[in-house]
Amino acid sequence: MSKKMFDITNKIALVVGGGGGIGGASALSMAEFGATIVVADLNLVAAEEQAHQIEKLGGRAMPLHVDITSPAQVERMAELTISEFGKIDILLNSTGATVRKPLLDMTTEEWNHVLNVNLTGAFHLSKAIGREMINKHRGKIIHIASTGGIRAGANFSVYGASKAALIHMVKGLALEWAPYKINVNAIAPTATETNFTAAYYAENPDKKEKTVKNHPFGRIGRLDDYVGAAVYLASPASDFVNGEVIVIDSGKTI
Repeated sequence: MSKKMFDITNKIALVVGGGGGIGGASALSMAEFGATIVVADLNLVAAEEQAHQIEKLGGRAMPLHVDITSPAQVERMAELTISEFGKIDILLNSTGATVRKPLLDMTTEEWNHVLNVNLTGAFHLSKAIGREMINKHRGKIIHIASTGGIRAGANFSVYGASKAALIHMVKGLALEWAPYKINVNAIAPTATETNFTAAYYAENPDKKEKTVKNHPFGRIGRLDDYVGAAVYLASPASDFVNGEVIVIDSGKTI
């Protein structure tokens, strides 16, 4: 097997939600394997900092601000990327929102917000970038889903519903766009060490202990646990992989 299978030199990777978390870690790894990275995020400062980190490592990156719940902003992001680099080879969508509470305590606004980010935002991204990829008859689309979209959990009804729907959209688009040589896949992470989860577990240490015990390897996920799958799905090594959901959770959902 040749290392060239994972080479993404001269590829343009648009990483949405790339200012931190799984998106940020994946952006760094894709840059290490040769891709030019467009770091798009709701937080422009975070996107700029991540782009700077990539450049410090010798990579090439451009930061952009985007709110994926706005179709106009997503279209503008795609236009700016194509104007600067001439193409988009890879889309990694690592955006997400959640509300942790019982359904009866949830407002319609909270429900809609999670769906707007996790599902409708993914629709906006897929539509805008997919159109460009269809025109070029090639492309790799990777959505970050969740084990929460596969295995239900109390007080996670809207999050689970949004991620389950995202997984189904991934599979549908994989079939719809296969004639154009576009691979559409997903990664389903488990509970992961991020700033968001750190704050939650600091307030609910019993929840972290229970979550850790549910994982066969005795820990929750780390950002580096996911970047290999991201690079794989972005690279020629995955050219025959389509409509798949790579579950990364040490076997929790088995």
